Amino acid sequence: MSKGAFDDEREVWPVVLAYWRSFPAEAFDDGLQDEIISCVRNITSTMADWKAAIEGDAAAACGLALKMPVPERISARVDLLMTVLLNCAFVNPAAAFVLANRLDQMPLPRRRRARLSTSWKVHNIYLARRSYGRRSIPSALFRRED
Repeated sequence: MSKGAFDDEREVWPVVLAYWRSFPAEAFDDGLQDEIISCVRNITSTMADWKAAIEGDAAAACGLALKMPVPERISARVDLLMTVLLNCAFVNPAAAFVLANRLDQMPLPRRRRARLSTSWKVHNIYLARRSYGRRSIPSALFRRED
């Protein structure tokens, strides 16, 4: 894993932790996804919700991300959490949607924030259609009972 500068010059973190804020959804080919998967596998925690999220539980990852206050700056905790969420967002529409939502709130340049968020919203739609087909609301809900 390559290393890169982080919050301050004394701390060095894997560059892969910044991918969530660097690349749009469509840029994540197999190679980049493998880097994320490998990175997340190396994260450990004793907290049950973090452990579940690290193991790929999209609901746990979404819950952690939604509880996180909007940051004033990108910290190690933000990068770790968003990377764990990103790992789930590749295959889970809810995680892709939460990632898009949280990207909208990050202290990133406005254009980059909008481009990244939009890419994950599109990915959410793609995953949802692939998972559920074209059905969105069961037609039985619209039947009139006279």
